[in-house]
Amino acid sequence: MTYWVTPQEMSELDRTAIANGTPGALLMERAGAAVADTAVRMLSGKNSPVLVLAGPGNNGGDGYVAARLLRHRGYTVSVHAAFQEDQACSPDCLLNRDAYRASGGYECSELPFQPSLVIDALLGTGFSGHLRGHILKAIETFLPAGCPVLSVDCPTGVNGLTGEADEAAVKADVTVTFAAPKLGLFLPPGCGLTGALFLVDIGIPLQKNHLREIMDIPRARALLPFRPPDAHKGVFGKVLLLAGSERMPGAALLAALGALRSGAGLVEVCVPLPAAAAVSGRIPETLCSYFLPGDVTSLPDPAEFSVAVVGPGLGNDVGTSKIVRYILEQWRLPLVLDADALNVMDKGMADILPARQNVVLTPHPGELSRLTGCTTDIARRFDAAAKLSSATSSPVLLKGKPSQVFLPDGGRILNPSGNQGMATGGSGDILSGLVAGFIAQGLSTSDASSLGAFVHGLAGDILASSGSPRSLLPTDLAGAFGSVFAMIEDRRNDTLLRLEGCWNGRLWNIPG
Repeated sequence: MTYWVTPQEMSELDRTAIANGTPGALLMERAGAAVADTAVRMLSGKNSPVLVLAGPGNNGGDGYVAARLLRHRGYTVSVHAAFQEDQACSPDCLLNRDAYRASGGYECSELPFQPSLVIDALLGTGFSGHLRGHILKAIETFLPAGCPVLSVDCPTGVNGLTGEADEAAVKADVTVTFAAPKLGLFLPPGCGLTGALFLVDIGIPLQKNHLREIMDIPRARALLPFRPPDAHKGVFGKVLLLAGSERMPGAALLAALGALRSGAGLVEVCVPLPAAAAVSGRIPETLCSYFLPGDVTSLPDPAEFSVAVVGPGLGNDVGTSKIVRYILEQWRLPLVLDADALNVMDKGMADILPARQNVVLTPHPGELSRLTGCTTDIARRFDAAAKLSSATSSPVLLKGKPSQVFLPDGGRILNPSGNQGMATGGSGDILSGLVAGFIAQGLSTSDASSLGAFVHGLAGDILASSGSPRSLLPTDLAGAFGSVFAMIEDRRNDTLLRLEGCWNGRLWNIPG
């Protein structure tokens, strides 16, 4: 499992490692070597020239190390120092600038060639405010349009804590970050400038912190339910979907697709009677039934099911409120509460949740705002989701970029996958079915939520990598789950850097 840190915490970890006997110059050498290795994988061959933009701090020192090592490998390299010769620089930056010069390295004050790759080593994760001076000029002068960019630790101009970005911030194709990912790399708008994120161990000791987990492929593999070779459908659980309405029958069908593609054994769609004709038989792999709106006596027997999804497309009305209240009070099976189940929830219903211990709430930001009264400010939104999870003793899967699972004990599982193409009606319905399918197969509500968000987002990233995210449909997501599962099951993906299929927002781990 990977854990995120703040830039200030990373600086303290760096100082501690140095104080405990690991020289700063050695850490910089390892970081620069990782950048050089990544650059080689991004380049088509040794006839591909590289331009390094170096700032006056340790980020620039990493860039000088990478430049020196790339020269040793036979690449044409030039460095532009975005600072004056007499400007104060970090000692390790000066050390590696001198080593680069001693190796015969070339420095430039204007663009020396059309680079095949630009390495952005201008500023690190501690940036805040606005770009100016030599740094801003370097970005404006030395970043030719269309040239791939590899950023060191953090794209220059992105705040490593908040994700805020200057309007002139560098947009990276790949970012190599060290020791632990910094929170701002996952928050908007910075997450949209990070590109594919690669994590490298350079020898800084880290402590496990279950309150700050990040989903990645090894963790997803550990959670993915095992499928015995002699299994039958009863082994993988039965999902009930109480969803849809005459106006929104598609919500039930999309949730059913998510549950079916998760690997669940059986899926039953139960819709209000007015929607039955629009839903029945549309997905041949599902069972279909109906209930009378607002009539709890017409609901199916919960004892027949492993988990129930309640809410997608049901309608925000008195009938839905009556159904949701009854289910919370009387049913004991695990529940995924989504969409209108959240829209009709009042304090009385919420007060039932702490005693259940088997419910997951899946709000988008608008639903969270209605439930908690929080504003659209991202920090307040996260705080509200954490408080909601604590108050209800239920995991809260807050959808968005990034999607996160907030746990009652204060834990926070951040999901790096997903993209703006998934911001379309029905995407959340697919997710609720997917999460329920994992619960049916034996996962806890928290693990099912974390794995579901990761698989859902990764499906969107795979689809966006082969076309524009603009045209992505929720049904496309369900169809891509098989590719995601194959990727998770393939251990070669733990260390793979595959630029011809580079999924933005991916978090890979590259051994140091």
